[in-house]
Amino acid sequence: MRNFILIAIAVLSLAACDRSHDGKLDEAFETQVVDIVTYTGLDGSGHATFCLDGRDDEPAVMLYTRVGALGKVKENERLLLTYAIDHRASDNSYWDIDARGYSRIINDSLRVNAKPLDTYQMRPIKLISAWRTGEYLNLHGQAETSSKSRLLYMMIDSDTKYDETVDAYLVHDLLGSDSIFQWREFYMSVNVAALKSPNAPCHTLRLHLNDEANHKITYRDFHIK
Repeated sequence: MRNFILIAIAVLSLAACDRSHDGKLDEAFETQVVDIVTYTGLDGSGHATFCLDGRDDEPAVMLYTRVGALGKVKENERLLLTYAIDHRASDNSYWDIDARGYSRIINDSLRVNAKPLDTYQMRPIKLISAWRTGEYLNLHGQAETSSKSRLLYMMIDSDTKYDETVDAYLVHDLLGSDSIFQWREFYMSVNVAALKSPNAPCHTLRLHLNDEANHKITYRDFHIK
């Protein structure tokens, strides 16, 4: 199974999508927002498109840009996108946007433990927010960093994978490093589609985590279906 390394947030600008006039931003694009989206490839005109899943099970919205291909970004990759909406040319299912930058984030699917739970490292994080959008559970937080790579992924307890409440754990392993430099921001998006399958009995995903920012809360529940 491929190991995922904690990715530092580095915003890549999209200079090609400037919509300004004499150095002034078009007033239609005044409000700038940041969302985790799915890159859905190029449209018929060669412009990048994205899918913004609604919160929980709300309908998704397609985002259309004037930007070309995104370098090494692969289709269906989850990204942190900075953009503004042109409300003059948008409706509930279609937004025309000015894409201003993006960051590559941690993309993964739920994993299942292959050994006893107590053998996995669960180093502390500082959770800022957590939310589900369609088939994805998204996390924004901070994690310890060092000069070495580390692992950060979500794993379910195999003993509960057929229960109505499935227990999951946020594994954070520094891979033996004992030199901690600082806390660094991260975003991750985990595909939980397997739990939303009609044949899966799961109704709730219970995420256990070691949250340095809130010791009183040891888990968070997310409605699945």
